[in-house]
Amino acid sequence: MSETPSQSSELTQLEAGTPILFGGNRILRVPEELAQRFRPGDSVVVVEPSEEILLIPAEEQRIARAAVETAQAAFGTLASSSDETISDFYLRFADRLADEAIWGRIQQVNAEDVAAAQARGRSTTRLVANEKLRGLMIEGLRGWVGAKSRRGQILETVERDGWRTELVGAALGVVAFVFEGRPNVLADATGVLRGGNTVVFRIGSDALATARAIMHEALAPALREAGLPEGCVVLVDSSTHAAGWALFGDRRLALAVARGSGRAVDTLGALAQQAGVAVSLHGTGGAWMIASGSTRAEPFADAVLRSLDRKVCNTLNTCCIQRSRADELVPVLIGALERAGAALGQTYKLHVAEADRGALPAELFEREVSVRRAEGDVSERQA
Repeated sequence: MSETPSQSSELTQLEAGTPILFGGNRILRVPEELAQRFRPGDSVVVVEPSEEILLIPAEEQRIARAAVETAQAAFGTLASSSDETISDFYLRFADRLADEAIWGRIQQVNAEDVAAAQARGRSTTRLVANEKLRGLMIEGLRGWVGAKSRRGQILETVERDGWRTELVGAALGVVAFVFEGRPNVLADATGVLRGGNTVVFRIGSDALATARAIMHEALAPALREAGLPEGCVVLVDSSTHAAGWALFGDRRLALAVARGSGRAVDTLGALAQQAGVAVSLHGTGGAWMIASGSTRAEPFADAVLRSLDRKVCNTLNTCCIQRSRADELVPVLIGALERAGAALGQTYKLHVAEADRGALPAELFEREVSVRRAEGDVSERQA
């Protein structure tokens, strides 16, 4: 019986206008600019929800694949490692960050990252490796030492006549993270080791050199000293977004986690889901605050101020004020926004529901202010 020959072949050239079928019945055409950048070995991927065509260079694919392969190999070894060994890693990692000489070398590299980011007009609010950030990293790592692992633990039991079913905790596998420029995420990402998982992460270009320094000076030595394979934590050593795209499109991942700006996170999440990988996404900051009819002005102002003291996942994103209290509480909100901005050396920006423009001072909708975006400082209306 003869076999039907495969009709697939590797793409070696790409012409503008070439149709790409996706979603079963939809077509996009390759734009001229993308066709000109294409080289043999590159991949072209459609982000189905946004109908965007991405070009992933062959080198970025290689870097991402190698990182996942390394973490996948380490996962098998980690499965036989004791909880005590993993606790030892957390202690050693924390102790190395607490070492003044080691931290000094990390700070030197970080200062160069900060200077380079400032020269590009980028925000450095979360980039600076100061004592507060160091303390939080150390505290977080030491917190994992006493945390219980659920590997092999019976989480739930259902008993019936003649039989019993148990839900048993188990490791997932390789977990991928894509973060923006916060050096402390290296400590955050290692939390998955407690459950027996390995981790591959990509960090924003602003903090890449700092991440390399933390890996070299503290994280990798702690893994070695604890007797764990260095592949338990792997840095995708690339400054391009394409490396993150390639990483999240790898079907070998057990979970893909993205933190950052909304559109970038949406793209990463779509790529992972198209590859059949479970995702955990966060791209819009987050927290909602609702001021009710009984809300007192002073605690409300303090809550707004404390919810904006740094840019993290629970930053105040949406504030709802009961209409009957608007005359009193809207000025309180604006005052707190002004104080929060001043503390960060910035101003503030409001997005107001169209029907509620009249509840805010008219000058906010005319005033031009400098707003710090990921791409740098831009001039925008304050509201």
